[in-house]
Amino acid sequence: MHLKSILYLTTQVGLYLAMMSDYFSIPAYILLFVAFGISTGLMNFNICHDALHNAYSSNPTVNRFLGYLYDLNGTSSHIWKISHNTIHHTFTNIPGHDGDIDKAIILRLNPKDKLYPFHYYQNIYAFILYGLVAANWIIYADYALYFKEMKKGKVKLKDTLLFFSFKALNIFLLIILPILWLHYPFWIILLAYFCALMATGFSISLIFQLAHIVQNVNYVEPDETGVIHHNWAAHELMTTSNFATHNWILTQLVGGLNFQVEHHLFPSICHIHYPHIQHIVKETAQEFNLPYHENPTFFKAIASHYRMLKQLGREESSQYLIKDANAIAK
Repeated sequence: MHLKSILYLTTQVGLYLAMMSDYFSIPAYILLFVAFGISTGLMNFNICHDALHNAYSSNPTVNRFLGYLYDLNGTSSHIWKISHNTIHHTFTNIPGHDGDIDKAIILRLNPKDKLYPFHYYQNIYAFILYGLVAANWIIYADYALYFKEMKKGKVKLKDTLLFFSFKALNIFLLIILPILWLHYPFWIILLAYFCALMATGFSISLIFQLAHIVQNVNYVEPDETGVIHHNWAAHELMTTSNFATHNWILTQLVGGLNFQVEHHLFPSICHIHYPHIQHIVKETAQEFNLPYHENPTFFKAIASHYRMLKQLGREESSQYLIKDANAIAK
């Protein structure tokens, strides 16, 4: 894990120094920025994600400071812990509660959302929208949830200072300083920055979508009293899917997020251990007649996600919605 961290951090710093060298042509500079965006996604997968789950180290201070790398990328670790660690990991694939499947009206990612005619084409345009995810987080979503939490009185002064300081630092390092230092026109720098965000957003979105918006998982709806009767661990098995777990290279690139079942059951375990506990989780699920979802390859997972988008965009898809706890084994 430490070797991976050195590799990804060195790559990130090296790309930034190359971008600031003022040596490259405009096309090469834009490509460097895109590579920087991809590297950002890989660093988020491999270092920040574990750190923000307190899974990188047994030392909370180490986790906290490595988590600040996520803030340095322009996104908020404080908001991520709320939206991802607390909400998504607790209410996985529950329409109306899991923010990862309750998106803007333009995407229908769960069978409870209203079906509109334009959703017919979402299996095509969704992949374009995925590229806008990082920009949305940095420019809008982080602020929206931050002010929502602030109104509830749940934001401390330290969190506020860190939130705005890192947002400003990201803009300074990736936009203002290049404009002041480099010879490129300002609009080229803005274009390169946007391209980098597209690369980051697409890579992050696609990997997370392959875990929950695929054909072999379920959505769960509470009963009339708002209660879900099965236990949380069973719920995670119902609503989460692995993919390409035998692909060692992919596992190293995406920080073990292809082992989403193991991650959702044991989010505080460092991802390098997921391959070693997978057989225990799978055998235990089979022993208790619980589902264990997985797609064998990366491309089969993408194909399943594409078909799921298509189904959700063209029909009610109620067959994926579970209301009865007795249906768990199905």
